Amino acid sequence: MSMFVNLYVEVLGELSRLITGRIYTDEQIKTITSSAVGKYFTDFFPTPKDEQAVKEKVNAAREHISAASTIIFEMQDNLESQSKSLEHLLTEIEEKRKLAERYETLAKTNKQEFTAFREEMEMSLRKELEEQAAKGRRLRQFASLFLWLVTLVAGAALGAYFRDIVGLLQAAMVQQ
Repeated sequence: MSMFVNLYVEVLGELSRLITGRIYTDEQIKTITSSAVGKYFTDFFPTPKDEQAVKEKVNAAREHISAASTIIFEMQDNLESQSKSLEHLLTEIEEKRKLAERYETLAKTNKQEFTAFREEMEMSLRKELEEQAAKGRRLRQFASLFLWLVTLVAGAALGAYFRDIVGLLQAAMVQQ
């Protein structure tokens, strides 16, 4: 049974050393440093204060690493968004460049060809307008003549009977 107890103690000691990160137990450090040869190695073994300082430094380093990784992730996100906006700008620039090339091609068109094209368009447009005007010309002339005659007759009648009409209107107003 003592063999199991010794084995159990050794396993627990090894586990505690693995968990705490210590290579030697406190008893082992005391036995080594108390011997005549061990006194020369005393400075190489950590003291509890040194161990606490090391743990604090490790924790501080972990905090710094997590803060640095957060900053790096933020910078990566920022760079990705800038990359997307730059790609969008590049596509817009490419579209505008193509449009500028198209306008440049149009501007380089020979002036004689453009002048001939313009004159042909003017002639065809003029011809079309003349045809449309000629379609209803007789009907418009007849309607205009009819309205002119109606206006002439109405004006002559009004001029001839103006005094009589004004007198009738005054008499109608007086009776009311």
